[in-house]
Amino acid sequence: MSNNKNNKKSSILHDALALTVITVICSFALAFVYEITKDPIKAHEDAKKNAGYKVVFEEAESLVTDEELLKLAAETDLTTLDSSYTGVTIDDVVQALDSNGNKIGYIVKSNTRGYSSMISVAVGYSLDGVVKGIELLAINDTPGFGMELTNPEFKDRFKGVETGQFIVTKDSAINDNDIDVYSGSTVTTTAVVKAVNAGIGFLIECAEDIGGAANE
Repeated sequence: MSNNKNNKKSSILHDALALTVITVICSFALAFVYEITKDPIKAHEDAKKNAGYKVVFEEAESLVTDEELLKLAAETDLTTLDSSYTGVTIDDVVQALDSNGNKIGYIVKSNTRGYSSMISVAVGYSLDGVVKGIELLAINDTPGFGMELTNPEFKDRFKGVETGQFIVTKDSAINDNDIDVYSGSTVTTTAVVKAVNAGIGFLIECAEDIGGAANE
C-alpha cells in the first residue's frame, strides 16, 4: 500500500515537473516569436499610418511630430473640452508642412470604440479651419454595415468642410457639417464623427495657430 502511494506521489511530481518544463519552454518560444515579429509588425503599422496621413493632407510635402501637442494630448482629459468626447484618446499629432517648411495645418490621430472594435481616425486640419480629409486607419466592425464607412463615399463627406464640429443626422443632412448615418450603421458613424470632432476640438483648443471660422 505504501509503495502504491509513493509511486502515485512520484508520478504526480513527474507530471508537475514536466508541465513546468513545457510551460517554461512555451514562454521562451512566445518571447522569441514576439521579438522577431514586433519590428516587422510596427513597420507595417507605421507604413499604413503614413500612407493614411498622406491621404488626409495631400498638400503636405513633409510631416513633423509636434512633441509639445502630443505631450499635451496625453495629459488632457478630452471630456474637459467637451463631454461628448468621452472614450476618445489622441495618440499622435503632427505638423503638415509645405515645400518651404511652412506649417499649413495638422494631422491628428484619435481613437474610440466602435460597434465591435476600436476605431482609429486620422484627420487633416488646416490652419484656417478646413478639414482636408479623414482616413480610417483601424476598424473591424460588422461587414456590410460599419465596415462600409471605409468607402470614399463616406470619407469624402468630411473633405473640404470648414467647421469645428460635425453633426450626425439621419437622412436629413442640410449643412456642410451634417453627416448622415451611413449604411445603417448608427453606432459606427457616431463613433467616427466623435473621434473626428475630438481631434478637431483638441486642435482648436490647444494649437495656438488654428483660426478661421472654426473658432467663431
